[in-house]
Amino acid sequence: MWALTSVLLTSQTGRLRPLVMSAIRSFTASVVLIALLVGTAGLGQFRDMTLITGVSMAASGILGQGLGDTLYINALRLLGVTRSFPITNSAYPFLTFLLAVLLLGEDVSVTLPIGGALIVAGITWIVVEQRSDAASAGVSVELARGVTFAIAAAAAWSLATVLLRGQQGNLDAVGAASLRIPAASLAVMTTVAVTMNGEAPLRAVTRRSIAIVALAGVLGTGVGSVLFIYAVEHLGAARTAFLTTSAPVFALPMGMVFLSERLTPRIALGTLVTIAGIWLVLL
Repeated sequence: MWALTSVLLTSQTGRLRPLVMSAIRSFTASVVLIALLVGTAGLGQFRDMTLITGVSMAASGILGQGLGDTLYINALRLLGVTRSFPITNSAYPFLTFLLAVLLLGEDVSVTLPIGGALIVAGITWIVVEQRSDAASAGVSVELARGVTFAIAAAAAWSLATVLLRGQQGNLDAVGAASLRIPAASLAVMTTVAVTMNGEAPLRAVTRRSIAIVALAGVLGTGVGSVLFIYAVEHLGAARTAFLTTSAPVFALPMGMVFLSERLTPRIALGTLVTIAGIWLVLL
């Protein structure tokens, strides 16, 4: 889901600004989730929900889908799928694991130092290749800003995941998502209204562009969020974060096929090294 969403969003980063894309995604996902909640008779669970659970789910949504996804869209615009996706999906599980251990008391693996070193090595390799590839091809790439956005997105997702795991309470996956995503949608749309101030889109906006971003919202933010919350609930924050690292396997070839992005052997090797490190951390 997230791999396909990344490709869909990247295809529209030249037309719509990141905040606008986040607003469209979160709004369409909110509509789908609320309809799903009503259709599955899930409203009753909110009667037993505590205030801390409700506030925590809303904060988790604002951190993850509101802030994190907007930062990630910026990274996609600056680095492309083949580099931003591996960076965020390597840093995110590693940060989540550390926070889960420190804040939630999840078990520490003896292979953590080795896996952590491989993760850092893989990310470094991808970033270095970004610089050399862009220089040789004469492509203007804002490397520092792109990497900063990617790492910041990973940090926001990590905090949101740990908050979700620790404070979900009695809510099921659909119930939690129905609080998280609408809260994120409200925060993003408020930010758009305050900051954009009639600012024009990057290019002429078409119905097709809006439909593509809306589809990304339904798949990644809507369905993907429910599946993700279900996994966090049953597997834990750290293990779920690590398992999501399989997404680059799908995102990298999609970026090549649909976006004509160039996948160099070094980027592929850096991604494999990073994924190997994550799995060692998981053991």
